[in-house]
Amino acid sequence: MSLKTKNLKTGTPKIPSDSHRNIYASAKRGDTIVEVMFAIAVFCLVAVVSIAMMNTGVSRAESSLELVTARNELNAQAEALRFIHSSYISELTLPTEDQLTEAELAAGEKYQQYNQLWGKITSNALEPRGGDGGYNIEYPLNNCSTVYESNSGSGNLLARNNAFVLNTRDLLAGNVNEAYISASENPGRFREAEQNARLLFTSESGGGSTEEISERVLYNRLGRAEGIWVVAVKSNSGDKPPQFYDFYIQTCWYGPSAVRPTSLDTVIRLYNPEGVKEN
Repeated sequence: MSLKTKNLKTGTPKIPSDSHRNIYASAKRGDTIVEVMFAIAVFCLVAVVSIAMMNTGVSRAESSLELVTARNELNAQAEALRFIHSSYISELTLPTEDQLTEAELAAGEKYQQYNQLWGKITSNALEPRGGDGGYNIEYPLNNCSTVYESNSGSGNLLARNNAFVLNTRDLLAGNVNEAYISASENPGRFREAEQNARLLFTSESGGGSTEEISERVLYNRLGRAEGIWVVAVKSNSGDKPPQFYDFYIQTCWYGPSAVRPTSLDTVIRLYNPEGVKEN
């Protein structure tokens, strides 16, 4: 808009005065460098605070997800142990598989399906703490790699403590005798957690091309047990059969941007019917 205006009487342009020019010039003046830098500083501060809050929220959400995943894995192992124990007790009055003839097996005669699996679990149970061959994993751990490091060729802590996991998918599929995975016989399947405590499953064929697969691929083979294990400890009953078994289900992993490991564990006690009857 021009500062020149017309005289209403004569119609000639009216030249603005010097004061008018100064007011116009000050109105057109831009921000100073100090004002610009202050605005940039405020913007950067708001951006940094927003990003920090967002990162904190993401870390907390990831930590919560990892805890829920680990707790679900713990509960799955505990429920599998309870199921095997109760099934073993309920089948004690049935004959074993080797006591039946082929004709009886073909006819669908019932037999003890879980006695062999329960025998594997309990035969590798340790003595209580303090004695030779006793349970000696100091938990919680200050470093997750402690249990996975070998010691003078005698195996790592998991192998020396007869640690194991149960493949719950084999139990569901009816492959009862394949559900027990021990750390001493399968050391490559027990690894330090890359993300969080979990069981990773793979297909029977181990993957491969799916072009020739006509059926649904079943991921029921345990590939790795990352940051989770189970140790069985029997009661101290001397020469008599143990009255119960304590199962320590433990996990260890590093959360997002964490220096110290996260540990989550539980213990369940299952009573031995033979030991209870003896006592």
